[in-house]
Amino acid sequence: MQRYLIRFTMLLVLILGWSLRLSTADAVTLVADRPSPQPAGTTITFTIDAQGTTNALYRLSAGPAQGPGQPEIVYDGSRDDTLEWTRIDPGVYRIVATVLNADTGEEQVVEQLFNIEPAVPPDTSWAMVLPTSNPLVALYVAPPCPPPARMHVRFEAPGDGRVQATGPKRCEPGVPLHFLVAGMRERTTYRMRHEILGPFDEVMVGSDAIDFTTGEALIAISEHHPVSLDSGQDATTEPLIWSSTLIGNPTLGLGPYIHATDLEGRLVWYLDTPTWAIRPSHGGTLWVVRPDPISGVRDTVPAKVDLLGRVVRQTTVEALNRQLARLGYADRINDIHHDVRDLPDGRIAFISTVERLVTDVQGPGTVSVLGDMILVTDQNFVIQWVWNGWDHLDPTRPATLGEVCAIGDAGCPPFHLAEQSNDWMHSNSLAYTPDGNLILSVRHQDWIVKVEYADGAGDGHVLWRLGPEGDFALVGGTADDWFSHTHDAQFISENRILVYDNSNLRCAGETPPPDCRSRGQVWEIDERTMTAELVFDQDLGDFAFAVGSAQRLLDGGYWFNSGMLGSFAEPRTTFLDVGPDGATRRRIELDMFHYRSYRLRDLYSVPPSWDTPAWNSHPRRLSTW
Repeated sequence: MQRYLIRFTMLLVLILGWSLRLSTADAVTLVADRPSPQPAGTTITFTIDAQGTTNALYRLSAGPAQGPGQPEIVYDGSRDDTLEWTRIDPGVYRIVATVLNADTGEEQVVEQLFNIEPAVPPDTSWAMVLPTSNPLVALYVAPPCPPPARMHVRFEAPGDGRVQATGPKRCEPGVPLHFLVAGMRERTTYRMRHEILGPFDEVMVGSDAIDFTTGEALIAISEHHPVSLDSGQDATTEPLIWSSTLIGNPTLGLGPYIHATDLEGRLVWYLDTPTWAIRPSHGGTLWVVRPDPISGVRDTVPAKVDLLGRVVRQTTVEALNRQLARLGYADRINDIHHDVRDLPDGRIAFISTVERLVTDVQGPGTVSVLGDMILVTDQNFVIQWVWNGWDHLDPTRPATLGEVCAIGDAGCPPFHLAEQSNDWMHSNSLAYTPDGNLILSVRHQDWIVKVEYADGAGDGHVLWRLGPEGDFALVGGTADDWFSHTHDAQFISENRILVYDNSNLRCAGETPPPDCRSRGQVWEIDERTMTAELVFDQDLGDFAFAVGSAQRLLDGGYWFNSGMLGSFAEPRTTFLDVGPDGATRRRIELDMFHYRSYRLRDLYSVPPSWDTPAWNSHPRRLSTW
């Protein structure tokens, strides 16, 4: 009798659940601008209509219709009810739209199936290459291959001497594989072939070659002005230069477009929408931060996009703040800024701004002060871990150069509680450590701060502060060795940290010293004895008063980007390739500001020094709303 009662109860729950889903779906509609099916690579615009809901937040999720798990979030917390979705992998997808009434907290859900077909006729047994919306990016369609093998596409311009390959994809029975091919010069013919890979990525089978000719680029970039140097051959293991530009150069008609070039300065990839690129990511994607399309507030929409600029996943500051409120945090964030990092366990780490009004903390009276918060989320932007600088650093220690932001000032995060705000922390880079914690470059404190993350299990307390007036004793050298107003701090080995030293403190005052130039530095630290030694110190030849990036190259050399030289009227940037011995092997001057620049093997992988082996994780699931 009890068994039948349980079955009846489960049936009743299912009936009530479907009734609830149907009743909520009656009030919400999800309409595609194109009928299903559509070929791979087609952008589908979905419009979500929440009847009677005037204060709505929209979420769009997508995933395979068959198989375990829920669809992954593509857009979260959007105020825009019209959202674009693109897939190049064929299959039947379950599209789920969720509407949140921001006033009542009520959710309404509607879903539909959408079929993405191969971009070539289903009876095609050979490979094809198709153009895309970007003249430097092609869509390569390969015939099905047997699992568990993987496949990639190899491509080269005959006579160029440089062979590239896309990231690999797993073979699926009966499903053609689709690849975005990027890293090609304009108006150039490339020879492409797909290759089936073995368990150790060895080539098992290769196809016949197909020729594809790229089109003409639709943007202009700064000319590279190389400077002859007296050293030997520079690094060629990373033949691409990935650049995130700032502001542009109106005098020369140059816009701030994300792009990549070869070492000779020839354009090989770009996005034609100006946006703030944070850093490249895996598999032909990158992280960007852009203004909210509805409110226009800047740096409120962090997104991962593909090589055509199409959204892979995206959230908003408003969506993250709703989670912080549910978790019981009193502070809210104003923006996402400066850095987004993919952690080894698949989670995502963001830097955000937290503004407070404080009294008699930074001088007499009540003032607005800007601090920073680290948020770590899962792939669906569910917050897993929070670190608030207000709880772990001393707010009575003001910015070392007294930086104050006024409304509209360039380089300042948004603030709302006063007409000006003390820019107390201004953190600008975040990195994972070999022991599973995080380091934060806190520019306006002149510190690199290590916090206990412990792969999500840490309490966030400050383990140490590296820099002047920090926790490490200096071994050898003088106090002038210490960095200031740094960028892009990262571990490059178990005990060595690479950093771009802007040197603002050394260059402060009306009469800067003769050696007022930014530096590339490597610090060797001993966390047992709490000592630090400067083991590499490269004079970069110019003083970059803001921005900059640093990278360890595969051959042991370094790549430095002095991204803000000159003036806003005449912007300049310098790239330097420096050998392990400190000899400058390549110097490139450009007529634009560059936020960051990295040398890459291809557009599908990140610098190896960013890929720290994964450690144990401790996920915690919470409602996104």
